[in-house]
Amino acid sequence: MKKFLTSLILFIFLLMPNVSKAAITCSTDKHSAEASINKEKIKIGETAQIEIKTEEKYQVEYKIAPKDFATVNNTGLVKAIKDGSIKINLTINYLTEEDEIDDSCKVSIPLEITSNDSSLKKLTIEEFDISSVFKSSKLDYEVKLPYKFDKINIIAEANSGTAKISGIGKRYLNEGNNKYDIIVTASDGSSTTYKITIIREAANDDATLKNLVVEGLSLNPKFKSDIYKYNIDVAKDIDKIAIKGEPTYEFAKIYGIGTFSLATGNNTYYIKVVAENGNETKYELNINKTLGSSKLTSLEIDGYDLNPIFNDEIYTYNLTVKNDVNSINIKALASDNDQVEIIGNENLKEGENEILISVTNNDKTTTTYKLLVNKLSKEKETTIKKNNTLINILLIIFIISIIIMASCIFVFVKRNYKSKFVINLKKKKSNVKKKNKR
Repeated sequence: MKKFLTSLILFIFLLMPNVSKAAITCSTDKHSAEASINKEKIKIGETAQIEIKTEEKYQVEYKIAPKDFATVNNTGLVKAIKDGSIKINLTINYLTEEDEIDDSCKVSIPLEITSNDSSLKKLTIEEFDISSVFKSSKLDYEVKLPYKFDKINIIAEANSGTAKISGIGKRYLNEGNNKYDIIVTASDGSSTTYKITIIREAANDDATLKNLVVEGLSLNPKFKSDIYKYNIDVAKDIDKIAIKGEPTYEFAKIYGIGTFSLATGNNTYYIKVVAENGNETKYELNINKTLGSSKLTSLEIDGYDLNPIFNDEIYTYNLTVKNDVNSINIKALASDNDQVEIIGNENLKEGENEILISVTNNDKTTTTYKLLVNKLSKEKETTIKKNNTLINILLIIFIISIIIMASCIFVFVKRNYKSKFVINLKKKKSNVKKKNKR
């Protein structure tokens, strides 16, 4: 029975958290002492007492590490300020009868300071900031997230440095409600549970485009989200295009946009939109890069007018020159990279001459314009000159005749007007005399 009671007392003694460990010996070659503390663990605001056992004369210096976790006075009374693990470092100075230090030894005593603070200082979800609504005293939170978020990262920080937090970190989300418990356990064993409900929205089914743009070019027809095929014609000198698009629903995925090289002829591109629920829509873009027109942009002949007036779609022109003209000054312009060649503009003969103007582009496509130049014979030129002289004489006679006729008409009108004016004036004077006689 006696053995049983002894064992029971020993068992209870071991379970008691605030009972000190065995004393720590601090000795030198000549001196020895035992240092102990009456409690292994205390709460913030509580105290523990350090005891020194020795038959010798001594003096003790105390230091706390970390120093801001507790205080200690010169009697060895330790008071807890902040929770955590600390060490009380003792320097025991052995004194002579004259109170001079004869020898010293050092020893450290561990002490655990606990807290009942199981509150959070910070709680946030990496994908969604809830700091604006977080309060340490608020235990329940609800957050709505779009379907695109299939996982979250819960981040928390406790007010107490020794508190332990469970339930944080990365979590996968199901569609609908997802509930998580964040448990904060204080160093004294007390705990607080914060509850977060994440509502993951249902998958969106919109797989349309809000807009579709090819930089610097116009779509045909004009873009609408429910029109799925477009055409664009581009010039031969355009080598690249930039396709830009935006989905109607911001979290839908879009493929096929970016910068692309153009080949000669038709280029087909597909822009695919994939909705959150897997729905797909394809937009087709056909860009036709022409082989090049290989046409003149302007055609002029110094001193002459073309017949008809120049148009890049008209390929034959007529021109008449004098007998003494052997060549004409042709100004034919095409696109920067196109080659222009003129054939037959030397030693023009009497009668009809054919001058060819060919335009060749980079694709080796050639367009030919014709100038039909009629060089007059000397006899015909003389006849034309005589006819022109006669026409000029007749024109001068006609103009003079018109001037003479106009002058005659003016004189006649003026005389007629003056005669009528004189007659009216005489009548007025006669009427005035008659009135005066009366």
